[in-house]
Amino acid sequence: MSAAGGRVRSRVRTQWLALGAALVVLAGVLVAWALTQAADRVQVVQVAQAVPAGEVIEAADLTVTGVAFDAEVQGLVPAGSLEKLVGRVAAVDMQPGSLLQVGMWRDAPQLAAGEESVGALLQLGRFPAGLVRGDLAVAAPLDAAGTGPVVVVRVIDLQVLDDGDLSVTLAVAQADSVSVAQLAANDQLVLVGRAQEVAP
Repeated sequence: MSAAGGRVRSRVRTQWLALGAALVVLAGVLVAWALTQAADRVQVVQVAQAVPAGEVIEAADLTVTGVAFDAEVQGLVPAGSLEKLVGRVAAVDMQPGSLLQVGMWRDAPQLAAGEESVGALLQLGRFPAGLVRGDLAVAAPLDAAGTGPVVVVRVIDLQVLDDGDLSVTLAVAQADSVSVAQLAANDQLVLVGRAQEVAP
């Protein structure tokens, strides 16, 4: 082997060693960057399945995902709160992939002290469009000249039937529950929309 050939091989070997060292340094930099990025990410609740407004949120509807931490982003729900959201009611249409934010749900409507439940079947046109669980409405008699209460009620449950009619269960103050039930039984009940009180 000539001296020139040995020098060429030596230079090639040196170049490969230098390239290998550079790659090791680059890999270390990338690992350090990845660890820094991971440290700046937080786990938050994400919508996994579509939940229409007014529907009860189930465990399968939610998941957890990591997002880059930004102190300016407010209102996201930490992963540790996921179980507390199951059983709540969607206040807006929740789309898959969206991050859950404060205000997108409300407590599941239940009977409060001093309330009784009243069921009714309302024909199309006798209730406001877009009514959902938890909404407030004004119950009134269909016949303006008729007798009956005009009271605020709360929607506990509802189902829109194939013909457009509404099957609804209302929370009504005990003092008015019998009168509202009589209006419902006589097909004289009308629900009027009322501005909603949004919980903080």
